[in-house]
Amino acid sequence: MEAPSILSIEFDGISLTCVWCGSLVPKDSATSACPNCAGSLEVVYDYNKIQERFHGALPVVKEGGGIWRFSPILPLNSSANCVSLGEGASPYHRIQKIGSILGMRDLFVKDESRNPTCSFKDRKSAVAISKAIEDGYGKVLAATAGNAGSSVAAYAAKAGIESYILAFQGISRAKLAKLLAYGATVFLTKASTGDVLEFTAKVCDRYHLQNCSAASRYNPYVKEGAKTAVFEIYEQTEGKLPDWIIVPVGGGGNLSAYFKGLKELKALGLIEKYPRLIGVQASGCAPVVEAFERKLDPKNIPKIKNPKTIAHSILDDWAPDGDIALVSIRETSGLAVSVSEEEIISATKELSGIEGIYAEPSSATPLAALRKLLSARTVDKDESVALIVTGFGLNQPDAIVDNSPSPMENLDLDITTFGKYIKNGN
Repeated sequence: MEAPSILSIEFDGISLTCVWCGSLVPKDSATSACPNCAGSLEVVYDYNKIQERFHGALPVVKEGGGIWRFSPILPLNSSANCVSLGEGASPYHRIQKIGSILGMRDLFVKDESRNPTCSFKDRKSAVAISKAIEDGYGKVLAATAGNAGSSVAAYAAKAGIESYILAFQGISRAKLAKLLAYGATVFLTKASTGDVLEFTAKVCDRYHLQNCSAASRYNPYVKEGAKTAVFEIYEQTEGKLPDWIIVPVGGGGNLSAYFKGLKELKALGLIEKYPRLIGVQASGCAPVVEAFERKLDPKNIPKIKNPKTIAHSILDDWAPDGDIALVSIRETSGLAVSVSEEEIISATKELSGIEGIYAEPSSATPLAALRKLLSARTVDKDESVALIVTGFGLNQPDAIVDNSPSPMENLDLDITTFGKYIKNGN
């Protein structure tokens, strides 16, 4: 059946629901949290109506590329408010060489580094900025470790609105350059993740800015953009989702968005069971892993003192969406795993040096985790696994430069001498 036109879609049947107490909140409400229990809000659709309209198929439309193909299950009232830079439609492909080394036949990568600003955050920003335009905001503010902020700034520039970014001191010069290039007003702070996010929320309330931080605790619409990666995997596998999906975890928002996408596929009758979700954190900053291993209540995700890791994009001492991430792991019979700095660096080099996938360190953590889980026989080599690469290596180039041999300097251009440096050369 041919996909309907985007112009024929009515953007209705949308509500906001608290993930904890189930309270319904008006979709035009200015609040970003449940007024009854302060829980995170989640967008809910009329799934029966969507299922009837698309005759049991994935709800896609003809117009619009990338994530906007899924407009019938995204939260805009009008397609005229869509802001796009060509996000989504990232490749999903088998990595045969590493798979062969690990003894696996079905090892895949979903390469989100191919998005316009080189990270999966573009899915979130596209929806968040579009919703900000629809709701009449002319200014947005976001707290960021770098990738989310540059994404917000890029989409704000496209939309013609002002962006203000609170970034953490010590972000890579590459990430800072992107923030400045997109015209954001940038502030750097040494404050903790939790303090910066709470401050951002207060500023937004006081001065009527839309909070476009990447955590759904502060903006329920960012999750809607991120979930579309799951819809794409469903299409790219022709409905045969992998047994395991391994996702880097910082604040927890991306993993919880994947679970929301899976829940919606199930609500639409497209899948019967969930892939098992694995959340990966660095051992020096692993609040969700700690909560998982200690079997803590999801509402009691610990804060980490003096967090440290080379994987800057998941260096969150507090996981604002960690509660939903932990629920997502448990509901899919999944796992939370931590990996060491050495394992992260090794996996980063392996992805680029063997498969030509230049991932930033946080994006290599799924491969590092897979190696551990195969060794422990928690994951079977005959199972299918998808590794989510969330960001491009040039977002944090120093990670490789600082952990690789220095280039040879002052080389004499002598062909005989040069031959000594060629492996197995004659």
